[in-house]
Amino acid sequence: MKIYGWTGLLLLIISEWGLFREIEPFDTWFYCFAWWSYILLADNLLLIFRGRSLLLGRLREFRAMIPISIFVWLVFEALNFRLQNWSYSIPTMATWQRWAGYLISYATVLPGVFITADLVELFWRKRSSAPFASECNSQSPLRMPRHSLPWVVFGFCLTIAPLIWPRYLFPMVWVGAIFLLNPLLGKFGKQCLSFKIRSGHGKRVWSLMLAGLICGLMWEFWNYWAGSRWIYSVPFFGEWKVFEMPVLGFLGFPPFALECWILYHLIQAVLHSMSSRIFRLVWWLGMGIISVLILLGIDAYTVAMQNGL
Repeated sequence: MKIYGWTGLLLLIISEWGLFREIEPFDTWFYCFAWWSYILLADNLLLIFRGRSLLLGRLREFRAMIPISIFVWLVFEALNFRLQNWSYSIPTMATWQRWAGYLISYATVLPGVFITADLVELFWRKRSSAPFASECNSQSPLRMPRHSLPWVVFGFCLTIAPLIWPRYLFPMVWVGAIFLLNPLLGKFGKQCLSFKIRSGHGKRVWSLMLAGLICGLMWEFWNYWAGSRWIYSVPFFGEWKVFEMPVLGFLGFPPFALECWILYHLIQAVLHSMSSRIFRLVWWLGMGIISVLILLGIDAYTVAMQNGL
């Protein structure tokens, strides 16, 4: 293994030891340490078995992925202001420390899902030249086919339905973006996800969904033991849990991984379609302002619900 792989393994062991000894910062920030340890170790395993990885050879892509990962998860945090499906239990600390914890944690979402999907694909893809999970084939921008419009409308309905009836339709937040946004990729010159089971691109769907489930299990396992953690308040299904997550909630992780892939490539496609640096700067500035507003909302509506901050 490379030195960064050994670093990830060692950091995971040390953070586990610090957690059970209640030593800071490992106790409060265990989730952050665990996930970044996993990303380093899993990426090194990918390098060993495929000869290529995200951190070595595609570092520029990895760096660009971090702010998008943060923004993608913040979108779901904003939806939670209405859903109120989870809250954060965090020890009292300065705002900058709390926000740093948010950002470091949210930055792991896309790399964690994509690297895990790449490891999953090793079971049925033997070619080292096969596309990575974070990659998307380019094509000429296409006019949206008529048969896609009903799916977009359906996705729009699924997306707004939880905001109107959050108590009963909250699970739809984990599937709506798939139908709403996947057809839009073609308009920006990106190949949409194919849900045809026997298609070559269909393997990408299955690997992402399985990666989402695997990551979900790790998210919930590491969250359960961490000093700073989230707590669910899901209607109807909150009694039977695995770790902190209601059992049926694990069904949301596979489609969530698909949403991550679609949102990531849609944001990338929009950025690449901008010929002016000024437009791209304005885009990033807009994402930054929205992110700050959502972070303020998390402190006001999500952390405050649990800690009374």
